[in-house]
This record gives sequence, C-alpha cells and structure tokens, in this order.
Amino acid sequence: MRDQNPNPLRRRMLRMGLAGIVATPAAPLFLAPAAADERMSEDDPEARALHYRHDVSDVDHEAYVEGQNCANCQLFSDPDASEWGPCEAFGGRHVSASGWCMAWVERV
Repeated sequence: MRDQNPNPLRRRMLRMGLAGIVATPAAPLFLAPAAADERMSEDDPEARALHYRHDVSDVDHEAYVEGQNCANCQLFSDPDASEWGPCEAFGGRHVSASGWCMAWVERV
C-alpha cells in the first residue's frame, strides 16, 4: 500500500478555484452599484441617440407628448425619487425626474 502524502498547494488551488466559480455570478452585485450612481449627461452618446434632455421644456422632438417625463416613465425604476433616479434605458444611471427621452414608456 502506498503512503498518501497530502499536497497542501493542490488543495489550496482547488479551494481558490471553487471560490472563484462561486463568486463569478455575484460580481455584478458588487460592481454595478458604482456605475449606477452616475448621473446621465446630455452629451453622452447613448443620451444623444435617445434624444435625452434633463428638462422637458428643452425637448424638441416629434415623439414628445405634453405631460411625459422621466418620473412617470416605466423605465424610471425609482418612482419615489424627486429629482434624480435610476433609468433602465441607460443601464441604471441616474436621470432627471423632469427629463425626457425617446424610450419613454407609460407607467402602468
């Protein structure tokens, strides 16, 4: 019978590999909040593509209908936010509650 000599390096590597596999799906939970607190700029390429404006009085677009704003949009994910809140159209970045963009969807 052969004597088994445990290899601590091999065991440590296996534990680290297992920890990495377990941690990978949870990574967005730790990394996303930092970007989500960022305020959307009107000069951002995504904002320009969707004709985003911080203030609806500055909107000059044929799709805009009086009364639409970010605060009453389905994509504005914090309807209780009074000034700035996260928007799903912009990956959770904060938009002005009194703003507007082409992605506006009626809140139901």
